[in-house]
Amino acid sequence: MDTTSYIAASRQIALQRALQVVANNVANLGTTGFKAQSVLFETVLERAGEPRTLAFVRDRATLQDPSPGPILPTGSPLDLAIQGPGYFVVQTPAGERYTRAGQLLRNAEGELVTPEGHPVLDEGGRPIVLPANEGPPTIAADGTVSGRSGVLGRIRLVSFAAPERLRPEGSGLLASDDPPIPGARGSLVQGALEGSNVKGVLEITRLIEITRAFEGTQRMLDTHHDLTRRAVERLGSTNA
Repeated sequence: MDTTSYIAASRQIALQRALQVVANNVANLGTTGFKAQSVLFETVLERAGEPRTLAFVRDRATLQDPSPGPILPTGSPLDLAIQGPGYFVVQTPAGERYTRAGQLLRNAEGELVTPEGHPVLDEGGRPIVLPANEGPPTIAADGTVSGRSGVLGRIRLVSFAAPERLRPEGSGLLASDDPPIPGARGSLVQGALEGSNVKGVLEITRLIEITRAFEGTQRMLDTHHDLTRRAVERLGSTNA
């Protein structure tokens, strides 16, 4: 494969990755707490004889848009939205994970859990227990959970210096290589959920742009291959 084909192929691979990310954003338009993602590309330079320099495209990272989504009232006492910066901390078999999805439940042990059964942790790193005789809890803006007998715990909220680097792991969970910062400035809204921050019109526009760019690159490749074929045919005719 010649230089032109290599460069075009690297661009098509990058566009395919971008298409997957945008399609995933569109698929999660209605997902609670979902954060839109984008792909960060970089130019890889490779010298191929002076004075030419070849530029290839490489997928460097997938970043999250940490901007907040809309607050959607639900009326359920176990639905929580974070207004401002912050993430819930939940315990999973793989360790602590983080989420903005506040659609919570009470399991058989009385623990406050995610729909997947992961306990939501308090400031001491323990699950928050809601005894059955306490009735529906009252959850204050600072995360304090109260029942009929008084305070039951306080939901732990954390933040990150670079939230765009959080890695999605499915089911609204996020992982981080950086340690969380305790005491996030966000506040809780009981009886509401944070919607997805995906902008549907923008993502559909990106889908169209990526598709057209891919098709344009393919046309360039087809033209280049056709010119190469004609040159070989003419060279063969001349030698004959």
